[in-house]
Amino acid sequence: MKMIGLKEAKSRLSEFVDAAQRDRILITRRGEPAALVIGVEGQDIEQVVLGNDAEFWRMIQERRKRSNGTMTSDEIRHSFGLDTTSERLRRKKAKRKKQR
Repeated sequence: MKMIGLKEAKSRLSEFVDAAQRDRILITRRGEPAALVIGVEGQDIEQVVLGNDAEFWRMIQERRKRSNGTMTSDEIRHSFGLDTTSERLRRKKAKRKKQR
């Protein structure tokens, strides 16, 4: 990790943004840590925003606790408003019966 002062960071920001793609840059103000520059080139904006959103990760943790970390395919289908396997099989049977 490279450390630079705020004045230097202001005057050479573009250079440090490029360098941050390879290694983190710690910016200091009067010798104390003030900011951390982390390269995110090549990532989607959604990935960057959500990956660093504490509220998003709290929500993920709550959902994982409620579902014990696993869901059946029927639970997933139901959560998206799709037919479950048993509902599809029932409809297929009814359709076959009708065709006879």
